[in-house]
Amino acid sequence: DVVWFTESLPQDVLQAAVDAVSACDTFLTVGTSAVVYPAAGLIDLAIQTGARTIEVNLDPTDYSSRVDISLRGRAADILPDLID
Repeated sequence: DVVWFTESLPQDVLQAAVDAVSACDTFLTVGTSAVVYPAAGLIDLAIQTGARTIEVNLDPTDYSSRVDISLRGRAADILPDLID
């Protein structure tokens, strides 16, 4: 599915994301500016619930200093190494 700017996430989709983040051990954020809410708020939730947080992005975000690991580079280059 696609959610365009100015559109809201369907409530059931957002609730499912909140439930999943609340229960996760590791939260991976990839290629986001981390400024569009409510999705960006999931990073806060992951931090608050004690999940290990990993950011993969070309540029720093407001969360770069708050996550456990912040990796700079292209997702296509970094993600295969994380999987290995």
